[in-house]
Amino acid sequence: MKKIILLFAFLGMLLISCSNDDQPNPPTANECDDVAEILEEADFSSIETSNYTIIDAQINDDCLEIRFGASGCDPEPWEVYLYSTDAFYAVFPLQRAVKMELINNQDCAASFEVDISFDLTAFQIEGQNEIPLQIEGWDEQVVYEY
Repeated sequence: MKKIILLFAFLGMLLISCSNDDQPNPPTANECDDVAEILEEADFSSIETSNYTIIDAQINDDCLEIRFGASGCDPEPWEVYLYSTDAFYAVFPLQRAVKMELINNQDCAASFEVDISFDLTAFQIEGQNEIPLQIEGWDEQVVYEY
């Protein structure tokens, strides 16, 4: 009798521990690698953009996906940021100037191509449902619709 009670207690604990509440949430389709930020105009103007070349830039949901090339020893320690400022072009709809910053302190001649994506929700402007982005180093205008 004692074994049967222990068996039922074990089965009860097993059923409780297998609840769906313990399952991790699946990733959403618009998860980005990093978050874009808004800077003061003076800080934005001082960003250096000559140490990389943008190969491709496109919007996927709220993410700006950028493929860029740069030289260095290893892209793993590189720091990459995306910025805009609230100083807009004087046209409607309002447009954003955008700069990507690559912090790469390596002095090697090897070339790498890197893919990165940035969440653009910080770039949204109240009263607009799309924002043309003028990305420095990329000749094509990219339009962020939200």
